Amino acid sequence: MISEKTLKRIKDRQGNFRWGDEYVPAIFAVPSEAPKTSRICRLNSRKLGRTLHLLSIPERVFTQLALFNPAVFEIHEQKMLHPLPHVHPLHGHPLALGLNLSPLIGTLAAAQEIGMDHAKVVIETSNGERQWSAYPYLGDLLIYLSEPGASPYALNWNIKLSKFDFMEKRRSKLKSLEARRKDRERAELRLHLEETYYASAGIRTVNLSLDDIDPIVVANLDQIFGLHDRPLSLDSQLLEDFSHQLQEDFEIGRPPALAAIAYGNKWGHRDQFIARIYQDIWNRALPVDLFQYIQIDQPLGQARCEVIDHYRDFFSEAAL
Repeated sequence: MISEKTLKRIKDRQGNFRWGDEYVPAIFAVPSEAPKTSRICRLNSRKLGRTLHLLSIPERVFTQLALFNPAVFEIHEQKMLHPLPHVHPLHGHPLALGLNLSPLIGTLAAAQEIGMDHAKVVIETSNGERQWSAYPYLGDLLIYLSEPGASPYALNWNIKLSKFDFMEKRRSKLKSLEARRKDRERAELRLHLEETYYASAGIRTVNLSLDDIDPIVVANLDQIFGLHDRPLSLDSQLLEDFSHQLQEDFEIGRPPALAAIAYGNKWGHRDQFIARIYQDIWNRALPVDLFQYIQIDQPLGQARCEVIDHYRDFFSEAAL
């Protein structure tokens, strides 16, 4: 909800972010802050060392996909789009030192360029006067990538439930033809605003929905992510031996659960050996086919195509 209170909260959290600070999203995935229609979710990421605040199931799905990509080194969810000109999102990051990074033009300039009325809110100034102030828009996911031997870059991921949601705001609501026309116009302008804003700094916007990803991949990533960062208290050498056994069994088509049962019977803590199976899949020690449902009591299929390679256009700096 647009208000002076939420404007202050967004600016306090995001207005002065610098690399080296802990990233704080503009909205937390809690009922008191998230929109009423949200399906909030918090993900603990071992890679990022923090909790990500997500406002929908599609955001969770694509965040897990991004975290599965070894090239992704940071994600900024619920990212403020600065109304005024601002430095490139990578400005000040150690990986970007020496790069010539174009600044962002700001959403006020972007809105003027595309003929859109910018969101605004009435605020009270320090001397008690009331005046209009630009209200910042928020993006879904800004992901940062670094490929070996290449410069780092950022991608703006715009996430929706369905591809049709990009075409019309409040699509599920009953409305008149005139209201539908206006909601379609608003959706087009809002989308164009974000694309224009990020394009000014050479950042590509990728529009993604659940239509774009295999539901089996979604289920598998969610399953293995749930255990990817579970702490294991067993001896590290024992776990290495177990992983080696898993690799041998994987190559001959033996279900990994059998090794977990055998090691559990001998050493106890069967649950930790089961967790190790999923961690080895997440870390690619076991190159499992994620386009088939993972069932550890059955032989695991060999990957015919790496998931990140299959969805490489999602992660490409330029459209393929």
